[in-house]
Amino acid sequence: MSAAALALAIDEPHVLAGPYEPQAPAAAPAAPAVSAPMTAADIPQVIELLRAAPQAAYCEWEDERLLSGHLAHSSDLCRVIRTPSGRVVAALLAGSFGVRGSISHAVVDPGHRRLGLARVMAVDTLAAFRRRGVNRIFLAVLDGNEAATALWTGVGFRPALGERTFECDL
Repeated sequence: MSAAALALAIDEPHVLAGPYEPQAPAAAPAAPAVSAPMTAADIPQVIELLRAAPQAAYCEWEDERLLSGHLAHSSDLCRVIRTPSGRVVAALLAGSFGVRGSISHAVVDPGHRRLGLARVMAVDTLAAFRRRGVNRIFLAVLDGNEAATALWTGVGFRPALGERTFECDL
């Protein structure tokens, strides 16, 4: 996607045209996938999704208390996609510090993958970062996670050549 096309896509909330919940053959088409800010009520379902997805690199200390505190200042950056019945099937956790931001997790329920849900959340989160005046966003992708690599490069990220990621659990 060109920079101009990405800028246009980020200026308004992104809507994916197409179903995002499997339907029975005779069922009416599903509503378009729309990401929404994550709420405290979503956290148990988000944690469940993260725990079930090894590629999300979830840490058990990322509990309800911690995530609730994070939402107090970053709810516009953290996104979910819910089915019409209210079940969370995709989530993205992000935060910012000054003019830099980070995306820590993006996860989609296995039964809802390859429908563009992560891209919808990514584009909406990038728009929220832009509204905050954030100039650079960092994220990590596990080696070999080609789906994540395709997602993030598809919305404008590039590998940080010559850099290595370090972390420390406290």
